[in-house]
Amino acid sequence: MFAFYVNFILFYIIVQNCGCEKYIVVKEPVSWFQALINCKNAGMELASVNSEEESKALDKYLTDNGYIYGYWLAGTNLGDGSYYWATTGRKVIYTNWLSGQPDNAIMEYNNKEGEHCIQLGMPTYSLKPNGWNDLGCECKLSYICQKEETCYSDENII
Repeated sequence: MFAFYVNFILFYIIVQNCGCEKYIVVKEPVSWFQALINCKNAGMELASVNSEEESKALDKYLTDNGYIYGYWLAGTNLGDGSYYWATTGRKVIYTNWLSGQPDNAIMEYNNKEGEHCIQLGMPTYSLKPNGWNDLGCECKLSYICQKEETCYSDENII
């Protein structure tokens, strides 16, 4: 757990002038399941991306700060085969799949069980985290946790 607090960057994305998401990028590579647990243990949840605005802001932050690897997001299709955000139970409506994804590749690395968890970015495809890829959930990646908070911009101050 110590590594969780050492290896993070904190940033805010302002959403609709009155709310913001608090994100933490954790560099320590873990499986998707462990990332889900680590975020929960920190009082947060594995990040979900619900709009193009959120996607662009997150991609810009990661790119501007030199993050060029893949990161776990909360999406999975382990239930009924459709993608859901495991942290909220909501169906994934907005998507940002890289070309040819999701492909559910059945490979030796995933014990021929397919790819069922969403990764932001795909280093073998592009040096910047610019889209989503499905990946075997047991792979070890860095991850992004989030926590919704109430915050205010200057225009909310009377």
